[in-house]
Amino acid sequence: MTDSYDPEKPPAYTPEGLADVIFKQRYAIAGSEDWDAATRRVAEHISAAEHNGNRTKWADRFHHALRDNLFIPGGRIFYGSGRPKGQLLNCFVVPTDDSREGWGKTVSDMLVISGTGGGVGINFSPIRPRGTPIGGTGGEATGATSLMEVIDQVGEVIKAGGGRRTALMLCLDYNHGDLREFLFKKFNRVEIDTTSEESVRAALSKTYPDLPADSVSAIIDAVADDPQSEIVLHHLLKHQRDKVLRNANVSINVDQAFFDAVHAEEDIVMTWRGKEVDRIAATELWDLIARNAWESGEPGILNRGLANEMNNIWYHSPLISTNPCGEIWLEPYGCCDLGAINLSRHINESGDDFDWDALADTVTMGVRFLDNVLDVNTYPLPEIEKNCRQVRRIGLGVLGLAHALVKIGIRYDRADGRRKVDQLFNFIKKRSYEASTYLAAEKGAFPVFDADKFLDSGFCKTLNKSTRAKVREYGIRNCAILTIAPTGTTSMVAGTSSGIEPIFACGYRRRYYAAAEGSNDRVLQEQIVIDPLFQDLYESGADVSAFVSSHEVDVESHLKMQAICQKHIDNAVSKTINLPNDYPVEDFKDMLLEYAPKLKGTTIYRSGSRGNEPLTPLSVDEAVAHLESQGVVPRSSDDNDFLAAATEEMACPDGICEIPEPLTESAAE
Repeated sequence: MTDSYDPEKPPAYTPEGLADVIFKQRYAIAGSEDWDAATRRVAEHISAAEHNGNRTKWADRFHHALRDNLFIPGGRIFYGSGRPKGQLLNCFVVPTDDSREGWGKTVSDMLVISGTGGGVGINFSPIRPRGTPIGGTGGEATGATSLMEVIDQVGEVIKAGGGRRTALMLCLDYNHGDLREFLFKKFNRVEIDTTSEESVRAALSKTYPDLPADSVSAIIDAVADDPQSEIVLHHLLKHQRDKVLRNANVSINVDQAFFDAVHAEEDIVMTWRGKEVDRIAATELWDLIARNAWESGEPGILNRGLANEMNNIWYHSPLISTNPCGEIWLEPYGCCDLGAINLSRHINESGDDFDWDALADTVTMGVRFLDNVLDVNTYPLPEIEKNCRQVRRIGLGVLGLAHALVKIGIRYDRADGRRKVDQLFNFIKKRSYEASTYLAAEKGAFPVFDADKFLDSGFCKTLNKSTRAKVREYGIRNCAILTIAPTGTTSMVAGTSSGIEPIFACGYRRRYYAAAEGSNDRVLQEQIVIDPLFQDLYESGADVSAFVSSHEVDVESHLKMQAICQKHIDNAVSKTINLPNDYPVEDFKDMLLEYAPKLKGTTIYRSGSRGNEPLTPLSVDEAVAHLESQGVVPRSSDDNDFLAAATEEMACPDGICEIPEPLTESAAE
């Protein structure tokens, strides 16, 4: 932790190496702004929402938290604060309507939002399925996936025009008539049992029924020579280039009824306005979803049923979709207002636990900071401004969890690690809701707050008695408060681990395109990056037995960690469930079926499933060799202890660790 704030003192943290490069490229004004000035700019801008002479006080407090790396705002806040017409919100959800006017409005909304740098989530389930008669015209509907293609092309145009890549989440309910088509809207490999012409024709006919004859012939010839031939990929991609969703994440919306149907081996009946348009065995559908996720990382699974069961404003508006990364379920025209507590900077002086008092202080500050963002932001659409001010949803999250656990000597993938995380997020939940009630007493509750209905939500029933009493007495400023975002870029700037993810690796090779020296041509370059905590431990000769990387964490431990966090998070949790490349698909299906009903969203990534990867993990020996090549050596005389601890067996002693029981209220005080 750091000392009390003194604006004249140098920052307790300054980005170095890759962190500094990203900071200057992504967030600093003109690349010349230093860390202290940038964090002051953000603090001054966000404190403009304060009145009654409080602006200077809160500007100083915000600046302290930001410059000392205790709290990191979302990327849009960091970039946009203090700039003309700064749009500070990361992502939004827009509704769809089954009409020409509705289609036009959805496309227009997406275009405007993307132009401000925001991502967009859209649920296409209100759109009638392909082939459904259109009353009054005698025609047939082109279906939900046709509108998806339009949205995807708009994203492509924005990207091609020199703007940032458009972030999209396109989702569809599991019982929508276009679901089969939707499942193959991202390019999927064609499964071919043998290289015989008959087998190839059958596979192509099933997945790509309208593939031109010349492409079929070319693929058959190519497969006969080499089933992995680039010719195969070329012809499929050429055929699909106008149909494949290249700029979007895709997900399936499910609920408990879906999981019940899978267990009961019933049929899923797709209907439109009471008429059956298709049906599929629930087990077959689950197999398609799980296999596609195993094969390519998509679709994601979004549990809209659980999200709405836990929805604090169920009485005002249903939640219809998530943002592109899946950490927040949103109502129509909802927004993502994000910031994260750096847990790795909240360790006590003894180094054996969190500094709970300091953490409580940062939680209180973070809630106020994000609430202020809603008042100083320049909104892209009037509908978004109206809704966001009505519900005042914020997304206070964390980064640096894995680094924090290493610092206090607890393994991420063991039961004691999960018990500590359970305690941690129970504490954050309590303190954040109390902070929002005190804000309500000072500034007023969110406009559509209804105490009886709010406290009757599924999530509010998990609050302890004292917190519920405060909500009833003072109201609450924000309809929802907590989330777990990926924090990929901001965690790099902060020099710590991302979100609640385990440490990616002790080091990695980073591949990226950049301008060649003395040329405007962009060429593939490679850089070795060492995890800053690993380097600190190596230099100090410290015990690193708690240092475990993402590929060393077993699959069930990933899922258990997400499930524990989700209990205490009113929005959602964005986390990647990493699978080894050779992880059996049937084992994955069974495990996912066990855990997905407990989670508001599930994202899978199997190593190597998407070909070349931008980040390749290093082994401990490779990381140490690189450090030594740079002249970095341990201050300890005994290097062997370090290497032995870093490479010890990572599995739980007795196999898979069990999920701990929830802590009592007193345990998290």
